[in-house]
Amino acid sequence: MRRMAPIFLVSLLLLAGCGSSSKSLQATSTGPSVASFKTAFATQKKTLTSLGNDVGAAVEGANRKTDVQLAKQFEGLATRATALAGSMAQLEPPTQFKVELSSLESALTQVAGTLRQIEAAAAAHDANAAKAGGEAIVTDAQQVKAIETTLSQKLGLPVGQ
Repeated sequence: MRRMAPIFLVSLLLLAGCGSSSKSLQATSTGPSVASFKTAFATQKKTLTSLGNDVGAAVEGANRKTDVQLAKQFEGLATRATALAGSMAQLEPPTQFKVELSSLESALTQVAGTLRQIEAAAAAHDANAAKAGGEAIVTDAQQVKAIETTLSQKLGLPVGQ
């Protein structure tokens, strides 16, 4: 399990990202306002960044923890990812952002599932399963990052923050 730290670190970097972007937004005359959605999504982005940072901290400290401790830690991270996906689902986006938001929710649900797989691998002391989970979390994180970046750019929010 401890050899998985580099893979988790990569996933953290993909979730956290860097840089910024801005675009002007057109308000729609029907449905939820772009401004209110932008504000609500910006809050969720902060939660996403925090989750990514905490995954990174878990990875950095993995060599000082037992598999039982790691299982508990990744259980907590999975629970947070599930909650974040649920929070994203509660947002009310204007029509032009619905597809990206739904995709982001699905990608976060996948991340939560992968974190649960890693949790189970640690609890079972199964290095092969942990390796598979580590590889999957990288792919999952790339997907989350791509969707979050697209949505952030469309909203004129800083990318990766």
